[in-house]
Parts: sequence; C-alpha cells; structure tokens
Amino acid sequence: MNPRLRVEVGRQVGFEYEIPPTNGEEAVWLGRGAFCKIRISDTQLSRRHCQFIFEETQFFVEDLGSRNGTRVNGELIKGRVPLQDEDRVTVGSHELVVVYPPVSTERKVSLAELGTQELEKEAYEKVAALKGTEFASYVLEDLIFEGSVCVVFRGRDPARNVPVAVKILKPLDRVTVEDRNRFIRGAKHSATLRHPSFVRVHKGGRFQDWHFVAMEFVEGRSLKDIIERRGKPLELKDALKIVRQILEALQHAYEQDIVFRAVRPDNVIVCEGLEVKLTDFDLVKPLSGGQDAQVTRVMDGSLSVDPSFAAPELIAYPVVADQKADIFGAGAVLYYMLCARAPFGSRVPKDKATGAFDRVLEDPRTINPGVPESICAVMRQSMSDYERYNTPAEMRQALDNAAAEAGI
Repeated sequence: MNPRLRVEVGRQVGFEYEIPPTNGEEAVWLGRGAFCKIRISDTQLSRRHCQFIFEETQFFVEDLGSRNGTRVNGELIKGRVPLQDEDRVTVGSHELVVVYPPVSTERKVSLAELGTQELEKEAYEKVAALKGTEFASYVLEDLIFEGSVCVVFRGRDPARNVPVAVKILKPLDRVTVEDRNRFIRGAKHSATLRHPSFVRVHKGGRFQDWHFVAMEFVEGRSLKDIIERRGKPLELKDALKIVRQILEALQHAYEQDIVFRAVRPDNVIVCEGLEVKLTDFDLVKPLSGGQDAQVTRVMDGSLSVDPSFAAPELIAYPVVADQKADIFGAGAVLYYMLCARAPFGSRVPKDKATGAFDRVLEDPRTINPGVPESICAVMRQSMSDYERYNTPAEMRQALDNAAAEAGI
C-alpha cells in the first residue's frame, strides 16, 4: 500500500496525493511548475521545490534547493529525510501530513491521484486558452493568477475602457455544484457592497460553460506577502491604519446584512499609501435567515477555512457564523501585522465542535514587547470566544480609545 500526502493547510486543503513506488523511476516532484506531478499554486513555492521517494518500505522527502526551504515537523531539512505516518511537511504556505493506508473515511476529501494530473493540466489549459478572447462583455488580456480551482485574468471593459479582474472557475470534477453555487452567491451578495475598502464586484454568473466573477482591478500586494517579505512586524501606526480600514469595510457589510467570513491576510490587498482593499468573496453570505438559510446550510456543509485566523464558530459551525466571526478575523489580522505570525496554529482541530474553542492565544507582548497593553486588550477581546465586540464599529471605537491611551 502506498503512502499519501494530505493537504491540511493552504488553498488546496483536503487534497490527497498518492506516492507510488519509485522503482528506479523519477521521484515525485512537488512545486508550482507545470512539470511537477504534485503541482500546488503557491507563490512561496519554488517551481521545483522538493521531491518524494518511496523505495520498498521507506518513504523520504528531499528539498531541491528551494527558495524558502522544506520543513518536517517544524524543522528545516537538509538532504533526504525519512517520513513516518502523521509526519507534517511544510512547503510554502501549505502543510501536508503523511498518511499510510487505510485512508480515513471520516473526511470527504478530493483524492488527486497522480494519474489525474493530466486532467488538472487540461483544465488549466482550457481556461488559459480564453486569453485574448471576448468573454461576457470583457476582453481577457493577461493571465495574472492561478489558484487550485480558479484562474484570474486582467481584462478590459470596452464599454468604459477600464481594467477589470475576471475570475473563472476551472472545469474540474472536484469543483462541486455547491462550490459553484457558493461562488456565484458570493458574487451576487458582494455586488451590493459599495465601500472604498472592498474590491468592487461588477457582475458574476455563467457565460457559456464558464462560471465567473468580474471585479475591479486593483494594483497592490496582499498583506500576507508584505509580512512574509518583510520578515518582521509592521510599524504600529501602519498596522492601525490598515485594520481601521478593514473594520470600516466590515461595518459597511454588517449594515448591508452581510458577513464576509474570510478576513485573513491573503485577502487583504494593500495599495499605494496603505489603502486597503478586501477581496475573495466566495464565502460571503447574508446575515438574515429566511429562504437563504436552508441554501446556506447545504452549501456550507463542506466549507473549508484557515484555522490560523478563523473564529472557532466559523470552523465548527460555519452556517451560524455572523459579524462576530468577521470581528475575530480583524483581530487576528491585527495580531498578524504586529507579531509577524498567525495567532493560532495551522492544524485543523480533529474535534471541530470543541477543539476550535480550546485554542490558547499567546500574549502578543511576549512576541513583540513594543505593542501597548491597551492595544493587546483590544486584540484579546476581539478574539475572545464569548466576549467579543458586537459590531466592527464597536471594535473600531475600542481601538481608537486604546490608541489614544497609548499616545498614538
């Protein structure tokens, strides 16, 4: 029986890859290059990042001179390192766990056998072939991003002669009906948001056989990319400027009866002058019940979130998550900016219903002593399980008071 690698953290969470015996053949490469058998869209990965070797009963991983290195159980590796069941391999922003058969049937996972890599490549090439064509009243000019299930083009709206970003779902079997419906629902509700700190959604729906969302094109870098490149916390005044804009946007969403549910550093785009844009609307949903409640319950049954930044209820009970989950996300992002690390571990709790509520927040002052206690108190309350602020505006006011107390 062959070992597998299961992605537990990252955009491709839930995927599993089987590693066949090497038998003198080429090892299994992992990276972001199209020639890799395990291809992961992650800008932190090298094109050929590491390789996996399964010889008889021995399973190994070997770094291939990658830019950011490969870690096993948190330790940076050199040379070939043996792997055991439940060992954790960290590459870029993804974490994979070693699983020896039988694979657990308790989780609904998308099993990406190595034999299906050609299907992944074909799906990408079908979308990439749209470059230069007219698509739903837009002209697709350049392919600027490839995710695990989508491709983003820089396009142009000829009617207004302005650039747009067009996000298109790949034609993959693992993109379920629920995924497509959630994708379109997020676009539908996000189109009602009219705030300078939200990327504006122009339209979303189906064009021919494609599901797409057309959005405002934004020049900037994700907060995640900024912190990782910087390698240290942001200046306090800069972090406060960014989180205030996030809270203002979330308050606008709350007033429109909408919850964002995806407040995390990779969805915060920072533009010139530290102007902020929140993006990625796949998880947006209305706060109210009614007819949408049952639809949400169905579509959110397989919802995946990043436990490093997500509120416990968003991990355990995503259907009932409200604006307080967004407040938690804002506090987690502020923590990330001031500590240059996520507030919680990246491992999904095995018992979601209880484990998500048992996480312990490390005092930010032990990581960055320069953070005033008044600001730390706001972060702690914003990420409290049961004593969170009620609205983003309430957190914003508390943050302003704390900054004034600290003389900022």
